[in-house]
Amino acid sequence: MRKRSIVIAIILCLIFILSGCSKDAIKNEQDIPTAGDDLSAIPEEPIVQEPAPVINQNLCSLTGLPMEKDQLDIRPVAVMIDNMASARPQSGLINADIVYEMPAEGGITRYMAIYHHQSADKIGPVRSARSYYIDKAMEYNAVYVHCGGSPEALGDIKNLKIDSLDELKGENNFWRARDRKAPHNLYTSTKLTREVMDVKKFSQEKWDYKMNIADSFIDLDGKAIKGFVIDYKHNYKAGYEYDETQKIFYRTINGIRLKDKETNVEVTTVNIIVEKVSTKVVDNVGRLDLSNIGSGRGYLISGGKLIEIEWSKTDRNAKTTYKDLKGNQIQLNKGNTWIQVVPDYGTVEIKE
Repeated sequence: MRKRSIVIAIILCLIFILSGCSKDAIKNEQDIPTAGDDLSAIPEEPIVQEPAPVINQNLCSLTGLPMEKDQLDIRPVAVMIDNMASARPQSGLINADIVYEMPAEGGITRYMAIYHHQSADKIGPVRSARSYYIDKAMEYNAVYVHCGGSPEALGDIKNLKIDSLDELKGENNFWRARDRKAPHNLYTSTKLTREVMDVKKFSQEKWDYKMNIADSFIDLDGKAIKGFVIDYKHNYKAGYEYDETQKIFYRTINGIRLKDKETNVEVTTVNIIVEKVSTKVVDNVGRLDLSNIGSGRGYLISGGKLIEIEWSKTDRNAKTTYKDLKGNQIQLNKGNTWIQVVPDYGTVEIKE
């Protein structure tokens, strides 16, 4: 009797287990969609959201290149730099965000280098001020660094209340090098300049200049070139040679690549703007006046391509604008820019 009870209990357990498995099987079968089912009613797997890419918003407004957040409000510095044969090779041009080359008296040219967040331990040789360089420095509200200047330029600095650091006034951001003869041996640095700016409270001034820089590389709809040469006469031939691999131009002077004196690194640029202007002699020393107020033609060169542009500047306090011949504001590629102001007696030779 006892054995019979055990057998019955085992049979009941088996029935219970099989019944449960059957229910699970039916349930699983019901979970499988068939051809007649409404698939829109079936819950989908949750979509895993990928984290959004972090975009660095701290970009230099002059080059479009990344920089530290605390560098955004750094006030630009504009340094006058010698370009006579005795001053070459120069120091610090490779660190500048923007470099201007313009003619001066006697057929020479001179540079003005604009420094924003990049530092340079040695800049120069530093030379004297001219009024039309001041016009450009004002566009950036830059502190103007120089050694003396023409009577007109020194009058502008005083009357226009330009924040300037003049070596002839005994400012402490200059020194004389021993490996060159005066006047081609005067130098400064961004560190010393900014220390003096802090003392004079020049650093607190605001500025809002912004180059129109594209987010991604622009292939200009223009003429493909290998380089070009600007002949300022009197043995001043400013040239550029294009490197297609790096998408940069190497800077030359009289056919020789320009190098930084301190590092021996070759000077390059991503963008080149050419402004054509008229000139006239204004004194018996031969100093010039450039028609940089008004408008004129020129070129934009970047990525191995050249397009014609128009520049305009309504007054001394205004910013120079650059537009293509359809009236659209030009865009630059990310990187540094050289601006060549070419007088009416100069010529431009394009190398295709």
